[in-house]
Amino acid sequence: MSGKWRTRLARAAVPAVMAAALAGGQLNAAASARTADQDTARTAARPTFQLPVPCGQKWTTSTHDDHASKFMVDMINKTGKTRGTPVLASAAGKVTESTFYNDAGNVITVNHGGGWSTRHMHLDSRSVRVGAKVKLGTKLGTVGNTGAWTSGPHLHYQQQLNGKVVQAKFNGRTLPVKWRYGQHYETSKNKCGPKPPKKYWVVTKAKSSGYTATKKGTKVGFLKKGKNYVFCAAKGDSKKYGKHKSSWWLKTDLDSGHVNKWVPAAYLGKGGGQPKDTKGKTIPRC
Repeated sequence: MSGKWRTRLARAAVPAVMAAALAGGQLNAAASARTADQDTARTAARPTFQLPVPCGQKWTTSTHDDHASKFMVDMINKTGKTRGTPVLASAAGKVTESTFYNDAGNVITVNHGGGWSTRHMHLDSRSVRVGAKVKLGTKLGTVGNTGAWTSGPHLHYQQQLNGKVVQAKFNGRTLPVKWRYGQHYETSKNKCGPKPPKKYWVVTKAKSSGYTATKKGTKVGFLKKGKNYVFCAAKGDSKKYGKHKSSWWLKTDLDSGHVNKWVPAAYLGKGGGQPKDTKGKTIPRC
């Protein structure tokens, strides 16, 4: 692999006993910590793993010839500083390893059940102890450059099934095997939450009361006259403003502090059909 930073895991560079440990996911102590769970685990469907870094961040991923498995992943931040970035749990699970090794540095392993686990190496810091239960997005530590098997800040990451490193998947998509940084990038969807609703801009002709519902709703606040955003439209009780009468309503955040409430579309100074925004685009139904 040509690339600035890498995890050194060459079998030829270590004694035979260490090479055997590396083939199973490295380090005999780590294997011991997982033995009981692996012996009794039944293979289950792979969890929907997410990239182990904060939502929206873009990271380049690669492997190299010195890895004991080509499916081991080294990651570097494309959108910001690598070192110090929070390392997040890829899925819910239980911490089975949180320790320091001279070669691998700070290491955390999470058992996700059904034979599935993830490992994180070279961390600058560790935020969880063995036995801790974690959720998707729980902070495990921070990306670092600890241990002798690294030549620069990066996150070494593995997905394992019954102790064997397998090709990683993020958000249901298989991660391609690439041998150099910059050949492939992944954007994290870890703990992103729902997307904010799309805003459509309209101009209200006068200050309008806000309501809790489109039919027989209670007044809860107001929307000022002028340019405002709305999210969607729905049918309800007929309301009149001036000469304009409409049974359409618009969901919006009121200027009085109430969010996701309703104002009569008649205050746009229009009646009849489904309301449109200032660009002439029809505002979708809620």
